Amino acid sequence: MANEQELNTIVEKALLEKPEAKDGLVGNTEIIRSFLERNAKELGLPPAQADNAVVLLYDAVFAEITKEKDGAELDKEELAKLVKNILEKFAEQLEVNPVYQDLA
Repeated sequence: MANEQELNTIVEKALLEKPEAKDGLVGNTEIIRSFLERNAKELGLPPAQADNAVVLLYDAVFAEITKEKDGAELDKEELAKLVKNILEKFAEQLEVNPVYQDLA
């Protein structure tokens, strides 16, 4: 995610697709996770529905982030940093434990 313009585009799309929870509030990480899961292929991430290993990958990445960042309302710049941090954690996890998929 060295390309700042690409990161800004991802953040803009995530904000536009912000889902609403039953009580009207959704945590920052829920918004980002939902967006990344729906757009995984375009972002170069494994699709969450691929298998249990991928679900565990998403859970591991977001478990750490949720403890740190959920709760406070973030502005666009803070949200961009959070998305970048999440994508970096995905890269680290996938480097250590690659997820292979059948592309056929």
